[in-house]
Amino acid sequence: MEKVNFGVVGLKGIGQTHIEAVKAVEEAELVAVADIDEDVGKAVASRFKVECYANYEEMLGRKDVDVVAVCTPHFLHAPMALKAVEHGKHVLVEKPMAVSVVEADQMIDVAKRRNVKLGVVYQYRFQPLYQEMKRIIKDGELGPIMRVCMEACTFRTQAYYNSDQWRGKWATEGGGVLINQTIHNLDLLQWFVGKPSKLQGWISTMLHDIEVEDIASSTIIFENGAHGIVQVSTIDAVPTERIEIYGGKAKIVNVGGELKIGLLEKSVRECISEDAVWGKPQFRWMDVEMEKEGAGHAGVIKDFSRSILEDRHPMVPGEEGRISLEIANAIILSSFEDEPVKFPISREKYAQLTEKLRQK
Repeated sequence: MEKVNFGVVGLKGIGQTHIEAVKAVEEAELVAVADIDEDVGKAVASRFKVECYANYEEMLGRKDVDVVAVCTPHFLHAPMALKAVEHGKHVLVEKPMAVSVVEADQMIDVAKRRNVKLGVVYQYRFQPLYQEMKRIIKDGELGPIMRVCMEACTFRTQAYYNSDQWRGKWATEGGGVLINQTIHNLDLLQWFVGKPSKLQGWISTMLHDIEVEDIASSTIIFENGAHGIVQVSTIDAVPTERIEIYGGKAKIVNVGGELKIGLLEKSVRECISEDAVWGKPQFRWMDVEMEKEGAGHAGVIKDFSRSILEDRHPMVPGEEGRISLEIANAIILSSFEDEPVKFPISREKYAQLTEKLRQK
């Protein structure tokens, strides 16, 4: 079988996950790794019997590297991806694809000009739970979507933020819970409901000793007219992961991975038009059964490899990865400006805000 050769840059943390995923996919082959920490690089290279580089640009000079997987801290995603594209490499970048939508624009434009593929790692899309939710929506089982409520409230200790110097800072992480932990959930939100047209957002640093937010809330109006409410945090010691999507024919509710659907006997429009003053629409709840285990990063690697071999778009191209990043940026911008923000957001305003935050 024809294989796509991967070079992985950034070997601590998620970089190891990428390597294991590449090794598990028959369409992919690991040929090189890179990390500024030479001891880490040598240990990984020895384990997987590939060459390591302390300077990732030297790895980019290898003709046998087809794809560069960027697994470094957030602030390095854009510059490293752009450098790889300049060398004619396809790029698979970890979430978030960049710290700002300005950088994402540049990455997409340059990849198009160089005719290489740019993919973003949103492995949640490969989980059976979320694929089933997407199928239900796509097949029209909900009817037109009118309302969505999403909570993605998790927990991080102060030690987590202290574990790496880049965490918790505007200049290097680019945000907090919005851009790091729950950008996966923002990606699912727009994948299910569609793009926002405007939002109002609020962020706070409530409990952690960090620059960036550890809690955020937003009200959103989507392009299709649906209303949305979003709340995310890293302060919930009793965590909540929940999404509820209500349409004209049914409602789906996912709480902690358990999915159920509430089916109306008549459409909500028919229910509203009935003559009964105190009418009570009839509906029934059904549990939705599905596989529990998903493909994870291996699914992402397989899809991206096949997108190259088949010359098609990956499941999450740069244009898709940019949407959730723009939502995160928009909530932050709206909070600091204390007013609603329309999409597309002002690149100039966000660049000015981030520059001020970095200087602080």
